[in-house]
Amino acid sequence: MNAAAVIAAAGEGARMGGATRKQYLLLEGIPVLARSVNLFIEHPAVREIVVVVPPGEVEAVKEFLQPFCAPGKIKFIEGGITRQESVAFGMAAVSVESELICIHDAARPLATARLLGKLIGAAFKEGTAVPVIPLNDTVKEVNNKGFVISTPDRAKLCLTQTPQVFRRDIIVQAYNNATELSLTGTDDSALVEQMGLPVFTVPGEISNLKITSPRDLILASVLLKGAGEHCTE
Repeated sequence: MNAAAVIAAAGEGARMGGATRKQYLLLEGIPVLARSVNLFIEHPAVREIVVVVPPGEVEAVKEFLQPFCAPGKIKFIEGGITRQESVAFGMAAVSVESELICIHDAARPLATARLLGKLIGAAFKEGTAVPVIPLNDTVKEVNNKGFVISTPDRAKLCLTQTPQVFRRDIIVQAYNNATELSLTGTDDSALVEQMGLPVFTVPGEISNLKITSPRDLILASVLLKGAGEHCTE
């Protein structure tokens, strides 16, 4: 099995506030981005890692990560205007030998090797693998006037995380299809769904939170110190 990872790290992270992009912030002494990269460096099936960074920051990020990440597998490239465009650039930089492509948000530094292993195994078998967690709160669909339209059955709904793992031909076809038809998706699996292809789910990890605000960084620090546990439900 030969897998590659594309790590989306070109976002501005405006909701964090401050001058430093969220992927460069320190989480218990290690940059958020470095933690996300090391998840893949340490997995034996992942032969190459493409880190997609903001335009003009390739050399700076290389130098920044050097003390925290072994450089052997890593390639750095510049991203685009949107996350979708940046991931497309990253996939284009992956070698043709890779059977699977793992797509991960740099701002999810707590994903575990156990989760990655389950996703890679499932994607090798099913062609796609996406981590999901159940909803605990009731969901309301609301119109533009603020009135509730409906209450979906939350038992059929879930929250999606990354990494998301796909057979190479499936995700490349999905991105090409999106480009040709000017389609967008809030995650990578949505582009696969738009082609009418099935997406297999794997139980995610509640601790695999996305760093989008200062509060998330504090919570991630607490989890790393052992106040919380990596769990699936």
